[in-house]
Amino acid sequence: MYTSEISLAPPYSFERLLRRLETHPDPQLLVDVQEGTLRRVFRVGSRPILVSLQFQGSMEEPVIRLRAESTLSETEQQLLEKTVRHMFSADLDLAPIYDHMRGQQPLVILTERFRGLRPFLDSDLFQCMVKTIIGQQINLVFAASLTERLLELAGDTLQDEEGRVFMAFPTEEAVARLEPDDLRPLQFSQRKAEYIIDYARAIVNGTVDLDRVWQMEDEEIISYLTSLRGIGRWTVECLMMFGMGRPDLLPAADIGLRNGIHMVYGLAEKPDEKEIRRIGEDWAPWRSVCSLYIWEAVGAVRRKEVWE
Repeated sequence: MYTSEISLAPPYSFERLLRRLETHPDPQLLVDVQEGTLRRVFRVGSRPILVSLQFQGSMEEPVIRLRAESTLSETEQQLLEKTVRHMFSADLDLAPIYDHMRGQQPLVILTERFRGLRPFLDSDLFQCMVKTIIGQQINLVFAASLTERLLELAGDTLQDEEGRVFMAFPTEEAVARLEPDDLRPLQFSQRKAEYIIDYARAIVNGTVDLDRVWQMEDEEIISYLTSLRGIGRWTVECLMMFGMGRPDLLPAADIGLRNGIHMVYGLAEKPDEKEIRRIGEDWAPWRSVCSLYIWEAVGAVRRKEVWE
């Protein structure tokens, strides 16, 4: 067993994170809101490791207590902690972002209501892209169901001390070995199945180098990945936001963002993509985080939180 404490940049609202996870189902996560814990399997190198994360401290002194249910080498410890810090946006400084948002009246209430909310990212770019492709043009609940079916088909499983089963996301190699006919009985559309498998095979055969992507500028990443069938600009923008944590992306075609801007800005009609991009110009260079706060406003209403 390996344990560690990970300090985070304040403010950090674990409560807000857990609330958000309630409306964003993820079959890999076991979340206990009352205990402030999150459990899931991480791939550390090539190994699936069951990890428990306990949220401790306060919003101003936030700490994650990490416990891995396996013995880890020093290299594996470093890889795991790096992944956790990445997923929880541990080093993101919210102060300059809030200063910027307070300069735009419609966003002021969001900095107050959702203080300490920050992006919760996917653990790696393969997983993020596959989940994004799965989620195209379907609702969150069905997307989570399809993701779970893929995990059951091609992923690894681990059990905890109480016999609960946890699923690890499939590797690129495991998905590349699949055929579309393997996914069709799971309610994947033919196109969606093809796009996911094509993406995995592009990584396995070297057409796509995900390590190289981290060194690219935003537009270069978009050009690089949209050359693949079934991957458009919106898909890559989501990858950069939710997989890489890039700060200045605006997925203007997103329906949730459209609904949120309509509500937060008090517009007479829902904005189209052109209008969203116009409004979003004022959010630069923090359009990713501003988008997150707009989405959270929609989520808060769905959870029937009081909205004034």
